[in-house]
Amino acid sequence: MESTAKNSATTSEEMRTRAVSIVDGGVIDCDCSKVDEIEYCCAGIRGKYSGEINGGGKPHGNGSFVRDNSGTPMTYVGTWKDGERVGNGGYYTNGRLLGNVVWD
Repeated sequence: MESTAKNSATTSEEMRTRAVSIVDGGVIDCDCSKVDEIEYCCAGIRGKYSGEINGGGKPHGNGSFVRDNSGTPMTYVGTWKDGERVGNGGYYTNGRLLGNVVWD
């Protein structure tokens, strides 16, 4: 029987996943890494992004973006392609859906 024990330090190569998302009848297929709460600016709005990124470090695949604002945070959850929101997504606050959006 072979040992499958790994070093506790995980390399970025080991953290890579294959993501497939359906967007407007098409498919985003990428070899993506996952990140958790990185600083990101989307359409001029600063916040934190968690989810899949492409090789260039941009959101790509499924992810969420929490806006930095004073007061109740608003979260966008949806599909991303090369740093832009695409396909279907939704805005949430306090765990409640505020509205759905469809991006081109």
